[in-house]
Amino acid sequence: MVKLFIVGFPRDMEEIELVELFSAYGTVSTVRIITDKDSGISKGYGFLEMTDEAGAQRAIDAMNGATIDEREISVRIAEQKHQPQQKQQQQFARPKPGFNKVKPQGYNKPRFPRENNNRFEQQEAATPARAKRPRRQQP
Repeated sequence: MVKLFIVGFPRDMEEIELVELFSAYGTVSTVRIITDKDSGISKGYGFLEMTDEAGAQRAIDAMNGATIDEREISVRIAEQKHQPQQKQQQQFARPKPGFNKVKPQGYNKPRFPRENNNRFEQQEAATPARAKRPRRQQP
């Protein structure tokens, strides 16, 4: 299977028309025209998969630079998409050298040491309470 990238064809062109154009050079297995998400209108490019490499090369030689409805199209082999998900899985599969796992500290430890609680109580007792001023009564 060879995936071809086709760009520059008219926006009103349908998948069937692309299959008819390229089936003269080899067997076409799938066609996908890229459309706008909101409007559904073609963006003028798409992908086409052919079953054999020889047919794909014949299609590239014949159709690259051809004119369809006064528009010049470009046909080339599509680049492979990178698969970042597999890299991430491999990256976390083994720890990096020098990486130590941190073990959680004991959960049974008291949150506040007892001596700090005593200091807080002593400090609270040492500060005098503020007296409130009486309100003025309006005549």
